[in-house]
Amino acid sequence: MVNTRILGASPDQTMELFYPMTESIMAMFSSDSQSHYFLLAAVAAVSLIESLAVIGLLVPGVALLIALTLMAVEAQVPAWSWWLAGTLGALVGDGISYRIGVSTGPSLKYSRIFLRHPNWWVRGEVFFLRYGIWGLVIGRFVGPLRPIVPIIAGALGMSGKKFWLTNIVSAPLWAVAYLMTIYFIGAGLSQILTRSQALWLLAAATLLAILVTLWLKRR
Repeated sequence: MVNTRILGASPDQTMELFYPMTESIMAMFSSDSQSHYFLLAAVAAVSLIESLAVIGLLVPGVALLIALTLMAVEAQVPAWSWWLAGTLGALVGDGISYRIGVSTGPSLKYSRIFLRHPNWWVRGEVFFLRYGIWGLVIGRFVGPLRPIVPIIAGALGMSGKKFWLTNIVSAPLWAVAYLMTIYFIGAGLSQILTRSQALWLLAAATLLAILVTLWLKRR
């Protein structure tokens, strides 16, 4: 539930509210293996959920991924394992969405959720029919399309071979573009920022990502 104190707060006051929360979260993570496993499981789960049909449109996935990645930098999680965990989560999430589409077929268009939000289906269907396999690749990098295109691909009869080939190729690229970019920026800044400044950066980046995500969902 949104804290009503945040809605009417100035930027400085908002940051003051986020700072204690962020500091306590960061304090949970040191460079031990237990925190590594927790973070890796978390980024895999968020990557999966963000890819799930429809559900991915309802969660601030980008904000969560930014926050988790900066925490991973702080906890010194190896970059390769971070990339792998995000890739696996994205692979499974898109795979589940595709299978749902295959199971339901074109009648999915008349399901309750798409009747309530017909623009979701229309946007995804037009995009997929126009670009085909490339639509799956490009759609993975476009927030509003990412959770929709795989399920539409399944519903419209895209073969499993084509889907999984595209999924296996595009998921690692997505993890590089999203997770590794944030990871290496965070790692570079950690060399020149104090811990306090890093906490402020995490709070600001997370808040900005949440605001951008909410703005995109309204469009």
